[in-house]
Amino acid sequence: MTEMNGFQHAVDLDDADELARRDLERLAGHEPSIQVQESLMPSALPFDQKAHDIMLKGIDQVAADWVGQLEHSRQNSKQVEQLVLERAAKVKADITALYLLGSAAQAEAKRGDEINQRLASELDRLSEYRA
Repeated sequence: MTEMNGFQHAVDLDDADELARRDLERLAGHEPSIQVQESLMPSALPFDQKAHDIMLKGIDQVAADWVGQLEHSRQNSKQVEQLVLERAAKVKADITALYLLGSAAQAEAKRGDEINQRLASELDRLSEYRA
């Protein structure tokens, strides 16, 4: 028995040998892949002027493509930023409107309470006057 991570496991050596044999058979059954390599003419220089120009043009194209993608990403980010700012301004305006509406409702409720108190006091005076 072997112990791994605090657990004991029974190891059947016959099963382990069988698994190893199957793995070897599977590995032996795979044939190496055929790779074709084109042979190029050796040049006296590491590369000639034409190859140099082509490589530089290729690098310029790759850089231009990436810069174009980055500009596109920047433009998208600016549009998203503008949307966020517009939504934030709208939410702030809505919160302000709710605050003003709540203040107006509170003032109206207070005015209603004052009117009710005046009416109650007038009714009390009338009832005292009649009594």
